[in-house]
Amino acid sequence: MRAKISTMLLVLAALAGMGLAITGMADRGLEYVGLEKLSRTNHRYLDESYDRALEGFLVLSAVKSGLAVIEGSEVGIGFSLEVGDLVQSVYDYVNIAWKTVLAGGTILLITRLALDGVTLVDHWVLALTFFLLLLLAAVQGLSPRRRAILRILKSFTATCGFVAVLLYLVLPLAVLGASLLSDAITRPLIQDSYRTFNQVSRTFLDGDATADTGETSGDASALQSAKGLRERYGYFKKRLQDLEAYLGAQAKSLAGTTFQLIAGYLFDCVVFPLAFAAVLVFFLKGVPGFLVQAERDRRMVRSFREATAQRPAQPPSD
Repeated sequence: MRAKISTMLLVLAALAGMGLAITGMADRGLEYVGLEKLSRTNHRYLDESYDRALEGFLVLSAVKSGLAVIEGSEVGIGFSLEVGDLVQSVYDYVNIAWKTVLAGGTILLITRLALDGVTLVDHWVLALTFFLLLLLAAVQGLSPRRRAILRILKSFTATCGFVAVLLYLVLPLAVLGASLLSDAITRPLIQDSYRTFNQVSRTFLDGDATADTGETSGDASALQSAKGLRERYGYFKKRLQDLEAYLGAQAKSLAGTTFQLIAGYLFDCVVFPLAFAAVLVFFLKGVPGFLVQAERDRRMVRSFREATAQRPAQPPSD
């Protein structure tokens, strides 16, 4: 009788849960307990991180363009300076940083789209979990001897339940944990890298702003035009020498900045989310086993106490 009552209660609970999941009421209820706030926090973190990556990508693109122009420059007029080899190493650092920011921004955008996609399918996975639970209760009540079918249904129900927990809790909490670690550890490194590359970018922009020095008017004489041309080449020569000295002094700093940026985005976009997800999955998989083992220990202790209490007392020996 007790088994039938338990089966009926399980059927009713499965039907109620399936109805709540399909109608969306389960999601609205979970939003009230904090999942909506968690979702807003994750989206704000991903949007801000993506915007920073986009700004850094534009800055590095400007630096790449400036270095590409200098790399192919050659200045004559009694002086020849080939600067391609001088900036090649610096260009390599900037190119690696550019690819890193491109990959990091893409991963952040994919993560945001993945969270948006999860909200579209999570309630259907929850509904499927309750449907399998309903089938399990029905088979257990009507055909309890079909143990093979019961084992298969239990396996599918547990798998769907685990996926539902993964979608509702593990993924959002993994992003939240990554955001907290990012704010404390990697965000300062990334911002410091952007400041260094911004300084390099301003150096090229300042050079472009002053590159018009020595231009002559349309009605200037040929002698004045030649003099202005010589002054412009003299300026370009000095400018390239200044850039050569600047890039030579900044080469080591840019190498360290590039390593810093790669490490920041690697931990920010890959290591931290995967580490938190692995910890949460391990925890979720370990909790049922811990509960089962605790229940076995409790039964063993109870059986031992009952056996000890029922043991007849030994008569005293003569």
